[in-house]
Amino acid sequence: MTETGVLPCSGACNVGNMTVKAAGTLAAERADIQYVCALGLPLGIEGIISKAKRASQYVAMNGCEVACATKALQSIGIDPRKELCLTKDFPIKKSNDYQDEHRLSDVIERAKKIVYSFCKSSSTSSGVI
Repeated sequence: MTETGVLPCSGACNVGNMTVKAAGTLAAERADIQYVCALGLPLGIEGIISKAKRASQYVAMNGCEVACATKALQSIGIDPRKELCLTKDFPIKKSNDYQDEHRLSDVIERAKKIVYSFCKSSSTSSGVI
């Protein structure tokens, strides 16, 4: 069983894009981090739901207060252990500037601290689950 999952909101805005990049970075660095397609959860795609349920806990990476990552997890009965909200926690202004990544390194570093603190193992991996 994968220990910790990360779910980005994948929103169509700068902060949504940053959650996707941060989640991908974390999953690429450690084999004990689960990362699945957020849209597949509320759509009821069984393979994605099954994969999502392999994680014992989740960090929802929300771009804004709409909290789509949290709601996607809750749609399949998973309450995230921790929620990160870029517009609130950093704060980063939500915009349609899809290339705005001016705080991405900050987002990745904070996400790493949160997620890695939940992982039992400190091993790293060069592969993605």
